[in-house]
Amino acid sequence: MNIYRKSLLDGLTIGLGYLPVAVAFGITAKPLLTAFETFLMSFMVYGGASQFLALQMLSASSSAAAVIIAIFVLNSRHFVMSFKINYDLKDESLLKKLFISSYVTDESFALSSNVEDERKNFINYFIIFITAYIFWVVFSFVGYMAGEIMSEEWVTASGIALYALFIALLVPAIRTHHKYLIVAVLGMILHFIFSEINFIPSGLAIILAMLLAALFGLVLEKKE
Repeated sequence: MNIYRKSLLDGLTIGLGYLPVAVAFGITAKPLLTAFETFLMSFMVYGGASQFLALQMLSASSSAAAVIIAIFVLNSRHFVMSFKINYDLKDESLLKKLFISSYVTDESFALSSNVEDERKNFINYFIIFITAYIFWVVFSFVGYMAGEIMSEEWVTASGIALYALFIALLVPAIRTHHKYLIVAVLGMILHFIFSEINFIPSGLAIILAMLLAALFGLVLEKKE
């Protein structure tokens, strides 16, 4: 099989996996954002979990600064993934490395880690990453449009997609090691405590819970 065709099929595989989540995001965004804002968020942010988190924080009237910081913390793992992609593209220009690093996701990174050496180049990574990206952006907008013809009750109920997404991300990690469950539960408890403290804004409560739980996870990692 032609290597470019194989990369296209890999991109389509990731994109089809994104499709239901992207549609759910678009539907969930309808009460909070305009159609253009929904499209723009997927176009510029391109992060499933972080975009759902942004919606959660916007619904809680968090400040823009709090949303940005929380998304930065949640997406900080992308730095590590981008370093690996840049190593694969060590013979490419800095501009190409920066460009392709902007489209790295958990799924595309996992796939790129297992591709043949002959496909570890800019063109094949471009085909894989951009194909998946197009699916996410297009079907986020499709989801929003679907929300236009759905009843208000259905749109509100679709908010469960946020929790389903985070559970889907958490369960595979828990299967790997129980420490991830400890960190997740600690984060939830801390967020509940901070949310009950009146002088701590809701956006800051999420950030503090994320940072402290992550630090505790780092301590657990070092003890092993």
